[in-house]
Amino acid sequence: MFAKKHRIVLVLCIIAAVAVSACGSVKPPEDCGVGGTADDAKFAQHFAQMELVNKATGQPGEESAEGGAKFSVNDVVAIRAGSLGTTSVRACVQERTGGGKIALDVTVTAEEGERLLSLGLFPQGSYVVRVIVDGTLVKNLPFVVQ
Repeated sequence: MFAKKHRIVLVLCIIAAVAVSACGSVKPPEDCGVGGTADDAKFAQHFAQMELVNKATGQPGEESAEGGAKFSVNDVVAIRAGSLGTTSVRACVQERTGGGKIALDVTVTAEEGERLLSLGLFPQGSYVVRVIVDGTLVKNLPFVVQ
């Protein structure tokens, strides 16, 4: 009887240890470090316009049912921006579903005038490009890849 109680206690301790170690490996969703509402005033200081386009055609994606542009898995997605001056721009592409992983995080220098910033190909899913200037979110560009 005594040995049986010890075995039960041992098994319960092992289960508790496994559960605690599993909880330690749970990670929060990845984050671009900014979110929420974009700062329209700061955007207007740096850009005349900004939209997502198919890099090959230069055309914006169709409007998706979820809001934002729609592209195919074969489209190279790019940001077309009209920059008012030389600005360091961070483009952080985050999944909108499935844990919100970061698909791309790049910083480039946008010179004055209209420029294309290639973001690349993406697998099917729903995304948002967080456009960041000086640590401030200036634009959210949602898009869907089908």
